[in-house]
Amino acid sequence: MMRVATFNVRHGLAEGAAEPAPEATTAVAAALRADVLALQELDVGVRRSGGTDQIAMVRAASEPSSARFARTLDVDGGAYGVGLVVRGVLSEVEDRPLSGAGEPRVAIIARVELADGAGDGDRRAPFTVAATHLQNDRRVARTQLVELLTALDERPGPTVVLGDFNLPPFVVEGTCAELGWDAVANTATFPARSPSVQIDWVVVRGFELVAVVVPDVRVSDHRPVVAELRPSTGPRVPSTG
Repeated sequence: MMRVATFNVRHGLAEGAAEPAPEATTAVAAALRADVLALQELDVGVRRSGGTDQIAMVRAASEPSSARFARTLDVDGGAYGVGLVVRGVLSEVEDRPLSGAGEPRVAIIARVELADGAGDGDRRAPFTVAATHLQNDRRVARTQLVELLTALDERPGPTVVLGDFNLPPFVVEGTCAELGWDAVANTATFPARSPSVQIDWVVVRGFELVAVVVPDVRVSDHRPVVAELRPSTGPRVPSTG
């Protein structure tokens, strides 16, 4: 099996807090013990979060890993964006801009090969990962999701898409069904104090869900989603939309 997670860390600012606490967020992110971890709303060198490099902090606190940060905005002396941390090697990495008005959005797309010791032979087989944070306008976000899932047809093998989609279940599940994907994380993650909305997602092709959990942690305004996956034996069906 393989353990994946997605977590909107809100640059380390807990719900109701006056100041970010990136060290606490780093500890929580590392404690998820994910083989593949997607992070949203990261700060790198931003004054509001003490100039910390939050993707480097998570990587350093995790088991031997590789990491990628994709900038979406320049903020307060530094960069803001999304990240991907894996227990293994990243290759064929692309920071793919997503279309649409509003705040710029991007998806990190990469080929992943997990390190020896991260799991059994099937788990270490190369696969594709995409990590993203979609627009908070529902119509734009839905278009970006279709764009991303369709683009991933160009990548080989099983694929995992992780991120804050800013979309409710009926949109994500319907879109995935149309395009031949499975939306496997189906539990509320927002707001962190008492989750009632599901906008953070694990979407797969070529994997099946074994278990999913949303840990009760309060270092952001979101809770993370953690899913255990195993390879599926079904045929790969290309997107058509």
